[in-house]
Amino acid sequence: MLQKQLRQHQWKAFRRNPMFERNLAVRIFMYLMFGLLAIEFLGFGFFLDTLLLKAGTYELAIDTFNSLLPFIFVADFVIKFFFKTNHSMQIAPYLSLPIKRNRLFDFLLRKEFTSFWNFYFFFLVVPFAFKAITPFFGFPAAMLYILFFYLLCILNSLWINIINNLLSKSFLYYILPALWVVFPFFLIFGCKIDLGDYSVRLGEMFLNYNLLIYIAFIVFFVALWFINRVQMRERLYNEMQGEKIEKISSFSSLSFLNRFGVIGDFINLELRMILRSPRLKQQIVFAGILIICLFFYMLYEPNNPFTQRNDGKFIFFLYGIFNVGLMGIIMGQYLFTSESSFFDGLASRKASIFDMLKSKYILYSSYSLLVTLLLLIPAFQGKISAFLLVSLFFYVIGPIYFIIFQNAVYNKTYFDIFDKGMWNWKGQSGNMLVITLITMFVPVIFVLILNIMFGNMVAYSFMLIVGLAFTFASKYWLAWTYNRFLKRKYRNMEGFRAN
Repeated sequence: MLQKQLRQHQWKAFRRNPMFERNLAVRIFMYLMFGLLAIEFLGFGFFLDTLLLKAGTYELAIDTFNSLLPFIFVADFVIKFFFKTNHSMQIAPYLSLPIKRNRLFDFLLRKEFTSFWNFYFFFLVVPFAFKAITPFFGFPAAMLYILFFYLLCILNSLWINIINNLLSKSFLYYILPALWVVFPFFLIFGCKIDLGDYSVRLGEMFLNYNLLIYIAFIVFFVALWFINRVQMRERLYNEMQGEKIEKISSFSSLSFLNRFGVIGDFINLELRMILRSPRLKQQIVFAGILIICLFFYMLYEPNNPFTQRNDGKFIFFLYGIFNVGLMGIIMGQYLFTSESSFFDGLASRKASIFDMLKSKYILYSSYSLLVTLLLLIPAFQGKISAFLLVSLFFYVIGPIYFIIFQNAVYNKTYFDIFDKGMWNWKGQSGNMLVITLITMFVPVIFVLILNIMFGNMVAYSFMLIVGLAFTFASKYWLAWTYNRFLKRKYRNMEGFRAN
C-alpha cells in the first residue's frame, strides 16, 4: 500500500512540474528509442548463438558468451556511469509520518528493478539463453541464467550508485571507476591471466546448480544493497543538518596550483568547469577512456580490424594524434564559448584574457604530456616507436593546437555548460566543425604523404621539428590569438548573449 502511494506521489510531482510537457516529450522520445533498441537486440539475440559458435573457440555458444561477460559488464558500467542518474525523491516531508526510513530507502532502490538501464541487455539475453542453454542444461537453467544476468545488471547499477555518492564528496574517488574499467584489461594484458576462461568456469558452475555460486552472489547483492542504504541515510542526515553544497562538492581545487598565481587560478577554474559540466565531463572522460583503450588495443593486437587495411598508417596516425591531443581538440573549439554564460563578468574584471589563454594551453599540454608518459609503457615494450611518440607530442601541442586556438576566435555561439548530452550540437558553429575536421585530417594526411614518399624517419623528424618550432613560439602565437580576439570581442560577446 505504501509503495503504491509513493509511486502516486512521484507521478503527481512529475505531472505538476512547470516543465511537464517538455519532460513528457523527452520521456516519450526515450521510450521510443529504447523500444527500437529492444527490437534490434531481440532480433540479434536469435542469431547470436550461431555467430558465437563460428567466432568462438568453445564448443558451446553459452561458454563463448560467458567468456565475454567481463567486457559486457565493463561496457554496461561505462554507459550507466555517464548517462544514468541516481534515483531521488524528497524524503524530508515523510519523516514526520510513522514510516521507517529504510522503507523509503528501499522504495528508491527497488526502482532499479524497473529502470530501463537494467533492461536493454535483457532483450538480447532472453532469446539467446533459450536457444543456447535449453538444449544442453534444460529450461529451468535457462530461466535461472536470465534472472542471474538481470540481477547482475542491477548489481552494476548499485555499484555505480555507491561510486556517484562517493564522487559527491571528493574528486579523488574518480580513481574507482577508472580502476574498475582498466582492471580486466590489466589482468589480461599485464598479468597474462585468461579472464574469459575463469568466467566460463563460473558460468558452468552456475548452470550446474552449484550452491556456493548462488550463496556468494546473494551475499554480495545484499551487501551492496545495505551500503546504498547507509549512503542514503548519510546524505539525508547531511541535508537535515543544512550542510553547505560547497563542502560536499566533487571538486574544489588543486592546492599546488596556487603557487602559480593567476595561471594556477585559471587552471583550477577550467578543471572545475569541466568536472561540474555534465556535457564536457561526458565528452572528455568518456571519449578519453574509449580512445585510449582503442589505441592500446591497436598496439597490442596487430591483426585488429582498424589497421589491417593499407597497413593502417592513416588510422594509426589519426588515433595517435587524437590520443595525445584529446582534451585540447575537444575543449579548443569551446575556447571562448565555454565562458559565454559569464563572459560579460569576466570582461568587466581585471582578469586577463591572455592569462586565460595561457592557462588553457598549459592545461591541455599537461594532459598531452600525461598521455604521452602513459604510452611510454608500450614504447618500452617495443609496441610503438619512442621517436614517433615524442614527435606526436610536440606535433599536437605545436601546430595542431595553434590551428585550433586560431580558429576558436570565430566561434561566437552561446554554449550552455550545464546542458547534457555527448552528441549535443548546441554551441557549435558550422565553421568550427569544419575546422576541427581539417585540424584532425589535414596534418595526418600531410605526414602520411611524407611517410610514403620519404619513409618513417623523415615523417617523424618533420613532426618533431615543426612541433618544437610552434611549441617554443607558443608565447607569440598565443599573443596573436589574443589580439585577434580583441578585434572581434564585442561581436563575439553579442553572439554569446543570443541564447
